[in-house]
Amino acid sequence: MTAMTPYQVLIVAVCSLVNLLDGYDLFVMGYALPHIPDGYATSAAKGYLVSAALFGIGVGAFFLARLADVHGRRPILIGALVLNTAGLLVSSIAPNYSVLIASRFVTGVAIGVLGAISMVVAQEMSPPSRRSLSVGVVLFGYPLGTFVAGLAGASVIEAAGGWKGLFWLGFGLSALVTVVVVTLIPETVEYLRGTSDDTAQELADALSARVNLEEGIPRDSDIPVGATDSGPNTKLLGPGLKTTTLLLWFGYGFCTAAFYFIGSWTPQIIKNETGDAASGALVGIMLSVGTMIGAILYGIVGLRRPSAQISWVSMVLGSAALIAFALTLQGAIALAMALLLGLFVFVSLTAFTAIATTVYPIQVRAKGFGTMLGVARVGSIVSPILGGYAIGFMSPKDLYIAVLVPLAIAGVCSYGLLRATRSKSAPSVEPSRHTEIA
Repeated sequence: MTAMTPYQVLIVAVCSLVNLLDGYDLFVMGYALPHIPDGYATSAAKGYLVSAALFGIGVGAFFLARLADVHGRRPILIGALVLNTAGLLVSSIAPNYSVLIASRFVTGVAIGVLGAISMVVAQEMSPPSRRSLSVGVVLFGYPLGTFVAGLAGASVIEAAGGWKGLFWLGFGLSALVTVVVVTLIPETVEYLRGTSDDTAQELADALSARVNLEEGIPRDSDIPVGATDSGPNTKLLGPGLKTTTLLLWFGYGFCTAAFYFIGSWTPQIIKNETGDAASGALVGIMLSVGTMIGAILYGIVGLRRPSAQISWVSMVLGSAALIAFALTLQGAIALAMALLLGLFVFVSLTAFTAIATTVYPIQVRAKGFGTMLGVARVGSIVSPILGGYAIGFMSPKDLYIAVLVPLAIAGVCSYGLLRATRSKSAPSVEPSRHTEIA
């Protein structure tokens, strides 16, 4: 394996910070929910607050992330950060439910773009032999963000005099990360190489001197056998890619639905069960710690084992942890199972991400990865809304046992990906600046 240069390590670390905003923004709503008064939003309405951001993520990932294939990774990444910062500012001063839910949607749109582009940038700026590790490092930012949200939750709410303080903290974090990205993140070499502009080629040559991308080293590609590579016009549901794309959509979608239900509603469910909001926050923190460990674990194991294999094994282990958590809900065993649940489910999510960033040709990579994120948001939008209604008539045990269904579907899709993804020589891609947007 070839070592990464310090500059590459810095780029991957900054992309992880971008992903931290994703984790903080989505999970901060879960920590804010118990503190939002009933006069501001009912239990059912609180579910829509969670889903508004998730719906925005779907819109951003599906429709806007692909713009990075046309205009470049860097400008779209910076634009999304500015939008995210503005959305959090509005959330922090929202005078009523309508303004808050609108701002959550806008923030979600930005997060949908950030999640897709930050991963593509890290992947394209890492040597192929280190990309699994880079994926794990970037996704580590997500649980780190959820951990920050949980750790800062009680103290920030107390210091700021209310739940809106959580959004003020998010605003500050987003503004800081925006400055860091503008200063440190370049356009990727692979994108520049894919253009016909002479200046872009000169920039790519200059940047290549600062990084090690193992250019010129023959390598097997993860693009499935039989895939038709038509450059920027490659169809995600075209020959050779259809099966892999559908398995990614359904597998990642159901896994995401389970993950967001667990992360968004667990603090509230445990509070209802125990009567103690602090106990719910503690379980939420354990879930976040588990996801951080999961990101690191994938980064290590992913260097040696196929991502699809890691995913389905993790789904089996995560399901076992979920059953044990549902049967206890309180005490040391429940906390340990919450940690393992967060760990294994996030390992599977990370594995899906790693697969999606390698199976598509360079000129439709942001489109392919962003589309997977966008489609997956259908489940993650519905699950918190259903949770808001189901919490009124289902026991906590039954709620968590029901989550086994999407986890099982995700596991089956993971196993299908293990069979569907095969190595072959990477097909050539004709340079072009014009990527199909439709």
